[in-house]
Amino acid sequence: MRYNHPMEEGLPKKTYEFETRIAYADTDRMGVVYYGNYFTLFERGRTELMRNLGIRYRDLEETLNVFLPASEAQCRYFAPARYDDLIKIRTWIKDLGHAHVDFEYEIVSAETKKKLAHGFTRHPFVNNHWKPVRVPEEIKRILK
Repeated sequence: MRYNHPMEEGLPKKTYEFETRIAYADTDRMGVVYYGNYFTLFERGRTELMRNLGIRYRDLEETLNVFLPASEAQCRYFAPARYDDLIKIRTWIKDLGHAHVDFEYEIVSAETKKKLAHGFTRHPFVNNHWKPVRVPEEIKRILK
């Protein structure tokens, strides 16, 4: 788990990455990662990026009463990942608005370095009544 060097592979300065193996449960009958499971991998990347920055989703929800539901998501698939493949999940903050945060993701083979998928998710900040709220200042400082 690490942040990349600012110029490494053309990725943004604050790209967080970690390696994981594809579990059998992530694959479909053809032996490749089921297309919807890439969003689960993106979520893991987002959660780990936030945790590494010192922000746990649990703390946002329980302490600040702030939630980050997904309002938009997309994924582009380049090559299949298969059971037991070692992959890298790379995550970075694409945009931080007044009341939302956008994340981008890249999944690559840790062995061949081949890009497998690229994705995006948008998350509005909402309170426990599902009303939009501004990004809390302490969170904004950390995410910038």
